[in-house]
Amino acid sequence: MSYFSIKMRASLENKHISGAERVVKKEKIQDVLKDIYEKISHKQFDNINIKIELIKDIFFIDKPLEIKDYKFDSPIEANNFAIEILSKETGIKKECIEKLINLIHTGASENKDNMRGAMIVNQNCERLEKDRNRGVRTTNVDFSDREKFKEFLYKKGYTERTLDALAIATKNLNYPDILAEYCISDEPDYITGYIAIKNQYIRITPLKKLGNPKGGRIYFVKNNTDIEDLYDYLQNKTFLIKV
Repeated sequence: MSYFSIKMRASLENKHISGAERVVKKEKIQDVLKDIYEKISHKQFDNINIKIELIKDIFFIDKPLEIKDYKFDSPIEANNFAIEILSKETGIKKECIEKLINLIHTGASENKDNMRGAMIVNQNCERLEKDRNRGVRTTNVDFSDREKFKEFLYKKGYTERTLDALAIATKNLNYPDILAEYCISDEPDYITGYIAIKNQYIRITPLKKLGNPKGGRIYFVKNNTDIEDLYDYLQNKTFLIKV
């Protein structure tokens, strides 16, 4: 059975505006293209790039991470909760994790803007990403029956944003040397973020201040992580998550 990767990127004046990625069977390509175009058509753009590519090798993950929800009175309380869990799961000192999270909230790239991808940090609190502006992006992941699982999440009050983030987090935590993930959106009005640990996707509200345009991800990894292999896994290996 053949699967194809579909990637769509919209930009305005060379600045990324929106994007979408899917992994689908050949007969679904036309419907998926229409669906993802409709999702970005209300935004202003002057360029859309579409890439459709045959996937030679595909891997499967048995199930998505379990979703849990926590609500707090302030971003400070929410982040303290996240830091406590992340420190326990990774063995990294809380002070180090707090410093890294503050970078995400204020701009983690060298020019104090958002990184385009995730920061990679080992248990010695060392940043390992090859480029501190680009970071690393997790791509090529979807659900075996996306529509079925989307409907399941909708009934529980979640949105497609959760669907996409859960897919990324599930692929990330499937890698043996990734211990945890921290994520906040760069959209100023979206204050729910998440942390991911083995078997759990933990949504936390409010993980950032309303109106803050900064955002990003941190991948916490083991000290002996092979960075070349990690990059290859995150960017090149294709996975479907069984649902």
